Amino acid sequence: MNGFRHSVQADLSRHTGCFPCAKFEKVKKLIFIAILLTGCIITSLISTNDKEKTLPGSSLPQSAQGAVASKAAQVKTVRVQVSGAVLEPGIYDLPTNCRVEEAIAAAGGLTENADSERVNLVRKVRDGMQIRVPVQKAARTSSAQRKNAQAKFGLGESTSGKSGSAKAGSGRNSSMMQSVRINSASAGELQQLPGIGPALAQRIVETRNSGRFTSADDLLRVPGIGKAKLAKLRDYVEVD
Repeated sequence: MNGFRHSVQADLSRHTGCFPCAKFEKVKKLIFIAILLTGCIITSLISTNDKEKTLPGSSLPQSAQGAVASKAAQVKTVRVQVSGAVLEPGIYDLPTNCRVEEAIAAAGGLTENADSERVNLVRKVRDGMQIRVPVQKAARTSSAQRKNAQAKFGLGESTSGKSGSAKAGSGRNSSMMQSVRINSASAGELQQLPGIGPALAQRIVETRNSGRFTSADDLLRVPGIGKAKLAKLRDYVEVD
């Protein structure tokens, strides 16, 4: 009887000794799984954050990005040089999509002897571009002949006197010129104005068709007419 009791106690002690070991192994597995899941979650969050940082412009709202782009487009200009037969030759900063006719207008417009037919007025300008307006062939020839005559015959003083007389006569003719009604005159009649050639007369007609002139200052709407040219035209135009 005593032997049986000792055998049962030995078996119980063996079973009760193994139970805590099995429970501890299970807890270890659960802790390992929890650590693994936590690592996966942290890695996923870090990866998502990196992708958001690499997106271009993601730090600014869409409206702010549009405002910045619009402002950059507005301030962009090009620098060009306008020379030749213009009233105010020089260097000008113009909008990036500007055309040659606008550059000439910024330079005060064309002179009386400008050869506008040899200039592409609708060509777009680019940064660093030089726009040179040539003079009419007849004006170049007469000027060259006059200089050659002065050099050959020593007629500088007499030629200057004749030139002064011619200018005086031209002034008298200008004072006798009848005013031109800019809202009803034809392109041919507009060419009677000082400094207005066929091309510029046609642009006056086209501008007038889009909206009548209410004053002489409205001629500044015409591409190629600047403040200097308007000053020469003011005494010879009439708004009807």
